[in-house]
Amino acid sequence: MTADRWSDIDLVAVVSDDAEHAAVADEWVRRMYDQVPVLHHFATAFGETLVRGFLLKNLLELDLAFTPRSHLTVWGPARIVFDRSGSSTAVLQPPATSASPSPDWTSEAGFAWHDVTHACAAVRRGRPWQALWYLERVRNRTLGLAQERRGWDADFFDHVDDLPAGELASLEAALVATLEPEVLLNAIEAAAGAFLEELRRGDDALADRLEGPLLELIGLPPYPERAWTNL
Repeated sequence: MTADRWSDIDLVAVVSDDAEHAAVADEWVRRMYDQVPVLHHFATAFGETLVRGFLLKNLLELDLAFTPRSHLTVWGPARIVFDRSGSSTAVLQPPATSASPSPDWTSEAGFAWHDVTHACAAVRRGRPWQALWYLERVRNRTLGLAQERRGWDADFFDHVDDLPAGELASLEAALVATLEPEVLLNAIEAAAGAFLEELRRGDDALADRLEGPLLELIGLPPYPERAWTNL
């Protein structure tokens, strides 16, 4: 994805291995508040890399990452701005070939049936907001698999809008404007159907095993008496 007027700024500071990079990050947080119009910032970490994300008053996001030199890796396009020692430039050369994401059909199917069953249970317990949360997880798993099947990274859904219109259209019925039980169950059925359709592209036999029981569960009335004892 190319930069545009809506992009944020990502900077990585490579800290020498003998330095305390947490202290370096703290110092830069102080500098940012002193020198830049910051509204707020968050702090998180990815392994040894510390990230401080700043929201400026013009609503530009500026993310500063601090990583020890020995842990520096390339995970996307990068450009050297300043390299005092010259040791980071070689590390940032991208590998000749990079592995593309590939779907984990079996694991995602496990999470999907879990989410479908819990979504149905939430509806029948009168907990529509919880049901909606599980429903969204099923929908997003389908879209994630569809991206990874094409070799696209799906962590932040950067490529979801590049999927074929037909694949996206099959999930429109999983969007809801009301939390009525019947509406939620219809949306869960649509989301489950779309997931099974995607699963068939990678594991048709597993999709066959899951389809009947899941659709039978979704098709029960919203509040069946002692429904669970009959399954």
